[in-house]
Amino acid sequence: MSTTTDRQTATPEGRDPRHIFLDAQEVMRRYGWGKTRGYQNLKDRTLVPEPVLIHPNRWRLDQLLAWEERRMAAAEAALEAHPKDDFTADDIAALLPRSKRRRRSA
Repeated sequence: MSTTTDRQTATPEGRDPRHIFLDAQEVMRRYGWGKTRGYQNLKDRTLVPEPVLIHPNRWRLDQLLAWEERRMAAAEAALEAHPKDDFTADDIAALLPRSKRRRRSA
């Protein structure tokens, strides 16, 4: 099963994303969420779309791609509405789900 992070309508193998189902670990890996944050995000129905299969939970890739597009459009609209003078990188980060914190290298 392919779990690419690009926003294509078909996978590199030419498979239709409507026929690709991702489990919780694959969804968390796709968005860079750690285990704890990932399961919290997956339970939050205001953040992530509902799974199409329950027990075991499975998400369709095409629905996740559509959700990503909606989130990006909302973030872009918020950026356009935000005054350019008062803009910070934290404003963008607040619009997107938090990813797993990365450790600093020594």
